[in-house]
Amino acid sequence: MAFEANFSKPFPAAAEGRKKVLIIVSHPNVGKSFNHTLVEAGKKALEEEGHAVIVDDLVKIGWNPVGSEKDFIPGKLKHTDNFDYQTEQGHAADVTGAFAPDLQEQLDLVDWCDIVIHQFPIYWWSVPAIHKGWFDRCLVWHYSYPANKSKWVGKQWMISTTVGPPTRMASHPGPETNPGAGIPYQNLLAPLGLGTPLMCGMQPVPMFMVGHPTAAPEEKQEMCGEYANHLRKFVTGGRDEWYKPVPDPKWSVSICLEKTIPPSDRPTRPEENLGIMHGEGSVECS
Repeated sequence: MAFEANFSKPFPAAAEGRKKVLIIVSHPNVGKSFNHTLVEAGKKALEEEGHAVIVDDLVKIGWNPVGSEKDFIPGKLKHTDNFDYQTEQGHAADVTGAFAPDLQEQLDLVDWCDIVIHQFPIYWWSVPAIHKGWFDRCLVWHYSYPANKSKWVGKQWMISTTVGPPTRMASHPGPETNPGAGIPYQNLLAPLGLGTPLMCGMQPVPMFMVGHPTAAPEEKQEMCGEYANHLRKFVTGGRDEWYKPVPDPKWSVSICLEKTIPPSDRPTRPEENLGIMHGEGSVECS
């Protein structure tokens, strides 16, 4: 079956001095979830300021999350007798028209935008599987990473997520009986919001965390307002806007993941904190 494009070209242009924003969402309740409500609120706030927005709903478009030989055009594989995914990614990055159309469409979207916003509900301290498959397929060796090969250097990257417990509980240390054994959610999500963009030479933007999704309609409206304020402060405003004092939000938090590991907190003997039990630098687990 021939691939049918999900997004018409040319992609929309932003007003002068404004940004092109790609929002990738992966909640299974398409169009009805609170994640989708946040997406629409963010899209409206951004477009009102002249920013161009594309919403990439992975569930709606039927995104295939499984990386395989199907990521590449038949006949353009480097090795047909011994398939190695990363090798073929690097080869396809250097060959025009080597990526499968569905993958190329996603790469084109990130090429177009100035910032990628990942909107998702937390599934086991990560994104839903369909969204993880976007990472697996679209973060292409010698196209997206490493930083010295990335076509996306300087683009921004942000995660926005909904949480089940109140945000205060989710974002602060707590007893081991709390979800995540009391570890702040932002620490558990750091690979998504910090490690991944840095690997691609992209700039992490403070993440947005809000809860809980079962709140009353008027409370959810307030949450949407807080999300719009987050976008104005950390996405559309300049870096100097990040540090201007504003009233604390009621339902959400904005988190700079880079600050979760400040230099002042790095141990003088980092090998003690590597967690290695067998191998060079091993320590006791106590």
